[in-house]
Amino acid sequence: MRKAVLIVLVMAIAVSLLAFEAKNLPVNTEGIERMPWLHGNTLYFVAGSYDIYRAERLADGSWGPREPVPGEINTEANEISPCIVERDGTLVMYFARYTGTERDYDFFMAVFDPVEGLWKNPVMIPELSSETQEWDIWVSSDERVAYLTTKGKFGDVEIVGKRDVWKSVKVDGKWSLPVLVREVSTDGDEWSVFVDPLGRIWVDGARSDAYGSYDIYYYDPSLSLVIHVEKDVNSIYNERSVWTDGKTLIFTSADRNTGMGGYDIYITDLGEE
Repeated sequence: MRKAVLIVLVMAIAVSLLAFEAKNLPVNTEGIERMPWLHGNTLYFVAGSYDIYRAERLADGSWGPREPVPGEINTEANEISPCIVERDGTLVMYFARYTGTERDYDFFMAVFDPVEGLWKNPVMIPELSSETQEWDIWVSSDERVAYLTTKGKFGDVEIVGKRDVWKSVKVDGKWSLPVLVREVSTDGDEWSVFVDPLGRIWVDGARSDAYGSYDIYYYDPSLSLVIHVEKDVNSIYNERSVWTDGKTLIFTSADRNTGMGGYDIYITDLGEE
């Protein structure tokens, strides 16, 4: 019995050591920091009372001070899941905002005014918003493809789990009815989605092989396989909300020994992953 207990302890320590390979970003505080998106040298993330913040990565690799994004995005309601694309030199942010009632969160879009230095004119995107909770959104750099996670559904398609992944394409300037992405949707929760430059679809989810309540996975279309990420990333804690360029991975994890608060943002090198 003592030998079995020792083996379990050694395994738990080995898994938890994975947490020490990923670096804790200096934007973290004792509050929440989650849902990262890196555009150029600007890191966008959710912090405080669920507002969207930004911080600049400096030339020496350090990070400047964090601040709420200026303009009309943050309100008394919660704003989450920033996604930044650049349209003909103009920054566009897709994000979710809590709208109350049964709809919960809906997806919005706002444009950055470089002259005034403000995010302006946030508008809801009805084609990508269901009757109930939307959560995370990824939009391609040309704004022709969108992946999203939602508690709701679109059309007559039956949902798979509590929250699933859906895909929409833009046709004649309008988003099409989202279709269910069955390759990454399970009977549990898929909270976040991100597509990397290789076309791999990253999600966080509660699956039977997860080390913690939520782990990070990706679907590789070239192999038609879902890969459970291990190196430097998943641990006995909760791993969520990925951004990656295929070489660097930025993600959220909760309650690690190396963290500052409940949710913190980490960065790691994928190497040969």
